Amino acid sequence: MKKIGLFMLAVMALCLTACSSDNDNNNGGSQQLYDVTIKLSEAISDAEVQLAGASTYTQKTDAEGVAKFAVPAGIYTASASGYYIENGRKVIYNAVLGQLTVGQGQQNAATLEVKKSDGESVLIIKELYSGGVMKDDNSAAFNYDRCVILYNNSDKPCTTENLCIGYSCYFNAESTSYMGNLYSGDKLVYEGENFIPAQMAIWYFQQPLTIAPYSQVVVNIYGAIDNTQTVTNSVNYANADYYCMYDPDYVTSDVTVKSAVSFSNTSYYPAPADVIPTSHYLKTIKWGQGNAWGLSNTSPALFVFQPKNTTVKEYFENPENYWFIPTRAQTPVFRCVKVPNDWIIDAVEVFNQNKLSDCKKRLTADIDGGYVTLTNQQGHSVYRNVDQEATEALAENEGKLVYNYSLGVGESTDPSGINAEASIKNGAHIIYKDTNNSTNDFHERQKCSLRGE
Repeated sequence: MKKIGLFMLAVMALCLTACSSDNDNNNGGSQQLYDVTIKLSEAISDAEVQLAGASTYTQKTDAEGVAKFAVPAGIYTASASGYYIENGRKVIYNAVLGQLTVGQGQQNAATLEVKKSDGESVLIIKELYSGGVMKDDNSAAFNYDRCVILYNNSDKPCTTENLCIGYSCYFNAESTSYMGNLYSGDKLVYEGENFIPAQMAIWYFQQPLTIAPYSQVVVNIYGAIDNTQTVTNSVNYANADYYCMYDPDYVTSDVTVKSAVSFSNTSYYPAPADVIPTSHYLKTIKWGQGNAWGLSNTSPALFVFQPKNTTVKEYFENPENYWFIPTRAQTPVFRCVKVPNDWIIDAVEVFNQNKLSDCKKRLTADIDGGYVTLTNQQGHSVYRNVDQEATEALAENEGKLVYNYSLGVGESTDPSGINAEASIKNGAHIIYKDTNNSTNDFHERQKCSLRGE
């Protein structure tokens, strides 16, 4: 069964079975009414169905996609249009049927054919904290406290199965000697090939993930413990609602990969806090080399995706899906796996603020057309900008939005001026920008939002 959201549905199919008297159904008087049943070709529940004639009547569909009316005789147009959320994306649908005659002796029965098209993703990356923070004595940086925050950018629950997280090669956007291998002239060598190369490994959720409307899920990348016990300005991940990347038992079947145990470095992967359920541990599949996932702390290119028509293990353990960085040795160090573009739900590309002129794009323009800068080792994150117009248009936000946002870094800030985190604490619902361009969609933030600001 599918459940719709933000809709204006008007369906066009009806089954008229009997007539009844003295049921005005908003028709303005006591006249003979005819029972009409409208059925969608798919079982979409809670859809608003309209019959438009001399007057317009609206009903909602039940779990079977059926709406029932009692209306006067006449000629009606039935219509429905709206969307439901499936696998983290909007599925937009429309249906219409004209010249439906209702009255005595008429068939008064029809089924509306639903036409569908894919809409934008509602599951987005809200924030990425990956740059680390200085230790209390400023002697060195602490890099073992990273996370990504996913968000449901809609007013309906969002459920995804086999949701995965990966990053594109090469690790660092400013690594000129390696990034040059990814380019032919001024274009990525895989531009137009409809895939993004995932490097080293991916992580995936064990169970379907459901995120409530305008809500978030925190996924710890390294250090799923209370890191503030050792570094004051770090992050506390000891929370039963959080998820974490932790799979010490995975062993790759690929004999060419050294350190067969996937990710065993306890500096990055201490045993998670006891309050985090084991069902919240993300699993991994590894084809690269190393004892910790190599997400850059200066300039990551992170993406979330969902495999289609296959399982995670079948696809990522299949050598036919390997792709090697050109001109480099075909070894696990330079081995990637091709992730089809149409699997990718959302992405963010980060450039190193301190080496900006050396940075090059790794995500193709159809996935992400820009980049956001990061100054690492300062506790900064990259945070998504608020869609001011859409957020202010929500009636429930009246009097709840907090302005004068001041947590940007230099010229990188949220142009809306809305303090999203303060507004959320004030009961507001936030709709974030999502243009598939990190330059427009993100800014550098002074501190990870999990620190309470």
